[in-house]
Amino acid sequence: MLDTIIAERYATSLFELAQEVSSLDKIKADMELLIELVSGNKDLRLLLISPVIRPDKKVGVLDALLSEKVDVLTQKFYHLLAHKRREKHLVGIAKAFIEKYKEFNKIITLEIRTVSKLSESMKKQVVELLEKRRDITVELVEVIDPSIIGGFVVSTGNLRYDSSLTNSIKKLKKEFEENLYIREF
Repeated sequence: MLDTIIAERYATSLFELAQEVSSLDKIKADMELLIELVSGNKDLRLLLISPVIRPDKKVGVLDALLSEKVDVLTQKFYHLLAHKRREKHLVGIAKAFIEKYKEFNKIITLEIRTVSKLSESMKKQVVELLEKRRDITVELVEVIDPSIIGGFVVSTGNLRYDSSLTNSIKKLKKEFEENLYIREF
């Protein structure tokens, strides 16, 4: 809970500052780079969460990896985090920043789970339909999931529509069990 509060507060501050200096897109790209870098490197993750390693050493490593790739504001931001001993929250803050960016720009991430890959025309139709009806931008994420047997599952945020064959079978099984239970009485 505290991690979420910390991430939200720092992400909000960074977002507002990025807005003031008209660098939202650049800082968002930097946050995506940070997430990718830290998530893909176990040693870097361990370095950031270690209470034994001094903050200036952590900043030195981050500078060596990022100084040529990120905006000055991003550099100053992770320097501040290290100074405040909040560097272990870097990924959480970056994710919270990206969520704020998406909300600000009316971007939703829509995940579609299917057994096989959707055609490009089908993807385009789904995206266009939602964008026109909701006045939003849709980021489509396609997931191939053989366990659903057939049909599809669409989810965004905390909303989910399950039209998979697996779900239909579960519902049918539940109905049969309820009918058998009723007949026994």
